[in-house]
Amino acid sequence: MFIWQLVAFLAGRGAAKSFSGLETSYRFAQLTDVHIEPFYNPERGHLKGGVCRVPEAFNKSSCVPFKVEPEAATYPLGRLNCDPPFALLRSVLEHMAHVAETEKPDFVMFTGDIPSHQLSCQFHQARTIEMVIEMMADKLKKVAPTWFPAMGNNDYFPNYNVSMEPNSPWQQFVASIYAREGVLSGEQLKTFAAGGYYSASPRPGLKVIVLNTVVWSQKVLDWNAAPKKHVHHHQDVSEANLYHGPDAPLEGSDTSGWVWDEDVASKKIFVDCDARPADPYGQLAWARQELLRARSSGQRVIVAGHVPPGNKVGSNNFCQQHLDDFKHLTQDFADIIEVQLYGDHSNDEFRMVWEETPRPRAVSSILVSAGVTPRKHCNPSWRMFEVSKEHQVSDFSQYFLRLADTDIQLNMDSRWEKLHRLGRDEEVSWKFWQKQYSFRDQYGVGLDPEELQELWMALQRDPGLLRTYVSHMFSQTVGNYDYFDYICDMRYLSEEKNDACSARGALLESPPPLELRRAIGPTSSDAEVAETYGSMRLAVLGASLTLNLLLGSVVLLMVRRRRREEAASYVALP
Repeated sequence: MFIWQLVAFLAGRGAAKSFSGLETSYRFAQLTDVHIEPFYNPERGHLKGGVCRVPEAFNKSSCVPFKVEPEAATYPLGRLNCDPPFALLRSVLEHMAHVAETEKPDFVMFTGDIPSHQLSCQFHQARTIEMVIEMMADKLKKVAPTWFPAMGNNDYFPNYNVSMEPNSPWQQFVASIYAREGVLSGEQLKTFAAGGYYSASPRPGLKVIVLNTVVWSQKVLDWNAAPKKHVHHHQDVSEANLYHGPDAPLEGSDTSGWVWDEDVASKKIFVDCDARPADPYGQLAWARQELLRARSSGQRVIVAGHVPPGNKVGSNNFCQQHLDDFKHLTQDFADIIEVQLYGDHSNDEFRMVWEETPRPRAVSSILVSAGVTPRKHCNPSWRMFEVSKEHQVSDFSQYFLRLADTDIQLNMDSRWEKLHRLGRDEEVSWKFWQKQYSFRDQYGVGLDPEELQELWMALQRDPGLLRTYVSHMFSQTVGNYDYFDYICDMRYLSEEKNDACSARGALLESPPPLELRRAIGPTSSDAEVAETYGSMRLAVLGASLTLNLLLGSVVLLMVRRRRREEAASYVALP
């Protein structure tokens, strides 16, 4: 009997830890994968390539002068399957600022990927990165006193074109922008300029280690071996130079020979995993020393990067040797690593680092945030984490924007339309963000690895719980289409008209009001509908005018009669 009582007592203690929650001492936010499209045009590219872009900028054989497109009238904050415009970045940063008024985070983790996919030339990539960092550095001042950026695979040009050698010109260029905006300095800037990694201590007892996990990816581009094609650069582009003067990341840096690369890879060839340095930039050795110092100082550690370890759409992200080395590092310091944060997948998911002996058990929590871009049919989202006094990351709340609701409602608001044209729509659009869920409230567990292991077991036994998890994974979108694609399907059966409707995000003609359409009855063509609707509009307008004249006459007669009665009964005051 005593044994069963002891088991029940221990089980109760475990349940109390999982479900009681911890008192929140401070917070931090995570933002990731903004993928801003400067040439945004929602009518171009939807369902045909993952970008919505004006055709002249989509031409990969030409690098046109950089010019951000005017605010879009349809899908103003972005559409599914496309990278978003600046309007969405303004909106999410404004919403974060409003949440921060009552739940102020100590810092923001930005886990990488700034520009949209498949930009035509290095110059477009550089200008987009510069503009986004400038906007984030300005707007995040209202959110938190500091923020920590990581390098994403799209923060290189072309995608995954990361050098295996430290201090590459492109790495120093990105570092220079963060330096100019006051985001990175000192030792952080030095190691970021060398290889995109650094550490920080935002609070006593806490260390943040930001890693460049892109360099461990199997998809690292072999720029030297890849066949290339030349991209014609407009004269204004060729003469532009963003990499000079006070922007130089390190004092004494020689940037005089740095010019825009006018080639792109016509075929992707990846650096063979076996042909790589064992530890590019010495990053893992550096991280081990940082973790040793953290342990000796009694610090808890948050590890952050862009590309997470593990699987992505059927293939492993990391080369096997890098994955093994990173797993060993995590296992060796599982006692002080509080949580790991990543982006890249555009999915809301978790995974774990495991130890296999003496029995399989999870030892480190890996949290992957879906991010801002709706390119992979996810609604935009960001996260706010809650942390205890002992630096235990106990929960996060995810906020998201229902793009379909926003597109419909904002287009019905004339005030918002005016602000949108002026580039100030965030004054209204931030209100459409809402809390999606709290991890602890939703699943009944916290973020410790043993709790995630418990949830992992439950997901295998509870179909309803699994459906909930998958729903959150895509931020509550269903399928690959925008809501209006289904409206187009209901109206246009021909491919030509259906495609045109989908591209516009609007019907090809203005529909009659619902109550009048019901009275029209079946017709054989749109022309007949329009003709019938026009006739009915005239009839209704005539009837309305007649009724208004009749009511006006009645009111006028009543007023005159009352005036006569008042005049007859009027008595002058003495």
